[in-house]
Amino acid sequence: MSFWKWLGVACALFGAAPCWSAPYAPAPLSARIEAYVQASMAEGATPGIVWVYQGGVPVYQGSHGASDRRSGASFHEDALFDIGSMTKQFTSAAVLRLAEEGVLALDDPLERFFPEAPEDKTGITIHQLLTHSSGLSDENGAFDGRDSDPYKSEAEFLASLWASPLNRSPGSGYEYSNAGYSLLAIVIERATGEGYETALRRLVLEPAGLTQTGYRLMDWSVQTAARGYDDFHADPDRADRGLFYLERWRTEPVSYRLLGNGGLHSTPADMLRWMTALHAGDVLNADSLALLQAPLVALDDPYPPTFTHYSYGWGVGRRPSGEPWISHSGSNGVFFVSVQYGPRTDTLILHMTNAARGTVGRMGYEVARMMDDPRYEPDPVHGGPVRLVQTFMADHTPEHIDLLPAYLAARSGDPVPAAWVLNRTGLHQIEQGHAAWGLALLELNAALHPDEGNLQDSLAYAYEQTGRLERARRHYRQALTLGQSAEDCYWCSNAQAALDRLVQVASSE
Repeated sequence: MSFWKWLGVACALFGAAPCWSAPYAPAPLSARIEAYVQASMAEGATPGIVWVYQGGVPVYQGSHGASDRRSGASFHEDALFDIGSMTKQFTSAAVLRLAEEGVLALDDPLERFFPEAPEDKTGITIHQLLTHSSGLSDENGAFDGRDSDPYKSEAEFLASLWASPLNRSPGSGYEYSNAGYSLLAIVIERATGEGYETALRRLVLEPAGLTQTGYRLMDWSVQTAARGYDDFHADPDRADRGLFYLERWRTEPVSYRLLGNGGLHSTPADMLRWMTALHAGDVLNADSLALLQAPLVALDDPYPPTFTHYSYGWGVGRRPSGEPWISHSGSNGVFFVSVQYGPRTDTLILHMTNAARGTVGRMGYEVARMMDDPRYEPDPVHGGPVRLVQTFMADHTPEHIDLLPAYLAARSGDPVPAAWVLNRTGLHQIEQGHAAWGLALLELNAALHPDEGNLQDSLAYAYEQTGRLERARRHYRQALTLGQSAEDCYWCSNAQAALDRLVQVASSE
């Protein structure tokens, strides 16, 4: 036994005072990250890819979870992910390349490329679009619809953009705008005479050596593409969102609602190549690279706290040590990607997952805090409330249902989950023939939300499916009673039809 260990035992046994303890010796960073990842998986999270490099040397390379839950295929360096708003840094790099070539200038106003633009928008500059300080807002009609909506042409996109009011005067402050980056994609097309993705490949992707990054033109296969999972759903088949846009883009162009601001796909290997090539000067010259790292526009609400400004496609700030630090994340609600980079020490943190629900998006930023503080032990992240309930069920029996609120409170801070969480999970259990769990979840849900008639309807259905017909009739009646005071009793027609059917059954017995 070492002296320090012996002294620690002696202190514990005899309460010696003063008593010296052994010097603090933190575990290696890689071991701490692995423990954090494993603890998060135990809470239903899908960490995916977590890579940490310092000075070009891998410190941690983790791959946790399944890129395809059906086959159990694991993640790997060539697994294809939707990188969401990380697309913006590629758009900004392409614009800077065009500025280097003299094709455009960063202070060019929109009227140079859009003579049809309305008067309130003609003076918006390329710089303001790049830094989200154009005054364009995603909240007032400039960005109507959803990414998953049918294809929107350039003309359709611009019509809604030109008709929308500005939220503030151009250059007066920061407001994140996806619409602004889609407008930059059109600037690239009009400046080059090429389609956005074709220009992106020539200006940015090929100089960086990226062959698996893009919308429609990159190399990919069904076998290597990660499937996306929306764990908002309890039913695994509904949670499986498949290859998302990739299959759609086989036959359909990329909508201008998404072009340039999100939806690019890439792999961990390509993202590593991108960061290496970008900061080696293979894509941009030194002056352009400095702009990517400069604190150009102050953020109204810094997030995470490290990041205080926005540059061109990057959040910018400093770590507690004072080291300059840049980052961006991207998500479509299913996939999540984040990149953090410290140019002074050549430190890279890459996180990519295909199951973005819950608090999973914090992982990369928590790893950065672990690097800053050897004593910091982050709480595990979780995969969302449905996954938490499923994890609880795996470790308990239905008789322990009373423990569920405290379990959820300890992990999500809320002992009363939203009504849809237990409703969906309980109904799925009933549909799968797991009556005990289904009833336990639905009974608890009705108790936690006693004024919601839809939950009474679900509980009545569960009783009906399990042969408890008198209870079913009682709860269908309760659902209808609560429906009398509801603005929209969307469950009432079902409850009334079911009750009529069960009353008829009772009268015939």
